[in-house]
Amino acid sequence: MKKCEPPPYNYGDGLGWCTPYFYVCFNDDCSLYVNGWNNLKENFNKIASYRCMCYPDNGVFEAMCVFSPEGMKGQIIEEEEAS
Repeated sequence: MKKCEPPPYNYGDGLGWCTPYFYVCFNDDCSLYVNGWNNLKENFNKIASYRCMCYPDNGVFEAMCVFSPEGMKGQIIEEEEAS
């Protein structure tokens, strides 16, 4: 997972991401990412997928929507991998 800045847009309640950074998985072989493309196309007719993200303060994992293979890569603030 790589350390990333939250994107400039909010999901859900509109209150923001409540953290200055979080970790995002950029493994393109991850089943969540691979299967997400078909799931979102079949169920919502959208070209998008999911990436796993983790909040650093509480360790909670969630799925984040990305709209291209490059999604969230511009938000990376550290190139080193988090363990």
